[in-house]
Amino acid sequence: MLILMLASLQLNVLSQSFDIYDESIVLNDFNYNIKGSSSSAFYLYARSVKIQNEVNELLDPIIQLNSSEKLTLKFDILATETSTYAYTFIHCNSNWEYSDITQSEYLKGFFDHYIDDYQYSFNTLSPYVHYQCSFPNEDVQFTKSGNYIILIYDPEKNIPIITKRFMIYEDVLDVKMSVKHPTLAKDRHNKHEVDFEITKNQHLNIIDPSNELKIILQKNDDWNDIITNCKPSFVNSNMLEYDYQGELSFLGGSEYREFDIKSLRYLGKNILSIEKQNIQGQIMYIVNLQEDNIINADEYVFRYDLNGKYVLSVSETKDKNIEGDYALVRFTLSAKSMQNQDIYIYGELTGWNIIEEAKMTYDEKNENYYGFLYLKQGYYNYQYVTIDNDHPLYIENNFSETRNQYSTYVYYTPHWSDYDRLVGISKSTSNSLN
Repeated sequence: MLILMLASLQLNVLSQSFDIYDESIVLNDFNYNIKGSSSSAFYLYARSVKIQNEVNELLDPIIQLNSSEKLTLKFDILATETSTYAYTFIHCNSNWEYSDITQSEYLKGFFDHYIDDYQYSFNTLSPYVHYQCSFPNEDVQFTKSGNYIILIYDPEKNIPIITKRFMIYEDVLDVKMSVKHPTLAKDRHNKHEVDFEITKNQHLNIIDPSNELKIILQKNDDWNDIITNCKPSFVNSNMLEYDYQGELSFLGGSEYREFDIKSLRYLGKNILSIEKQNIQGQIMYIVNLQEDNIINADEYVFRYDLNGKYVLSVSETKDKNIEGDYALVRFTLSAKSMQNQDIYIYGELTGWNIIEEAKMTYDEKNENYYGFLYLKQGYYNYQYVTIDNDHPLYIENNFSETRNQYSTYVYYTPHWSDYDRLVGISKSTSNSLN
């Protein structure tokens, strides 16, 4: 009898866990098919996946180790009934690969948790269930800094549903960065140069900074737009300086495009029309954006933007979590056909990923590209990109006046350590360069 009870207990425990090393897991921001099938229909994926700081949803998903700060993950499943979902965490190295430490080394408490905070949508054309979870909490805390993935999974089907990145840092090193016009004359009109310095202190015994410190520079919270392998240009007993004439420079890009669907009764910014249609037996909103044009002018055009992000919101003083409706948004780009190049809609609205759903189709008759995304009410930024060596390539010109946010992440990994410890962060913008 005791053996049977122990076996039963073991099965119950295993039924609540997920193999974090499963080959299906992608260690970046990714939405998986909730049915585990090969269909690419939009309703088979989690929607409006946002991980945000509880203080301000526009802050990057970063919290300090052993602080009172919390992150909240929110998402919708397009369904009329609830499903059981659970979550766990994966520690990664600075390159977003599996760390060499186990969950018991970076988590305190239970490793796996059910999501019990959910609500049904209310008075929406498109029914959905809204789920959310906040962490760290009384059941799980983090004991190590570094890069993390939160994994949402279906414990009954034993399949992943969502992976989302976040970071936990230690405020150990003082990192001061500046964004300025490039030193090289050839880059002054289309790039931003990032310089920074790190002040040493007694908390870290940095002997070999070129090898013990791993530094990543990032543009606009986009992990496809980073500079790695940064080495100090000058070292003394108190300071590490990183000041180069071109190596630490980013293309400025152009300001992001925008549209406003906080209301589906009135036309917001960049909205051409809003109507209801019967699509495959379901009444839904169809939103047509104003037609875009490729701007390759030599002069910078200012547009207020959120550096590629989006904010969920509803104008009519409603609860954005459960009363925000979904709409099929049509994007149109007036352009000649780009031979041997595909055009994609891109930004946080696609998870900073090149996804098949965001691929545009060329209309030869009207000489434009069009594409659709199924989006929740809110204010959105986006851009059009092609693919270059599996990375997004913006199709418009680059300007030094473009307002971007830049981040410096400093990881400390002495030769005896088996994980990358995130010990310093600094953020700055290029706004003052205008």
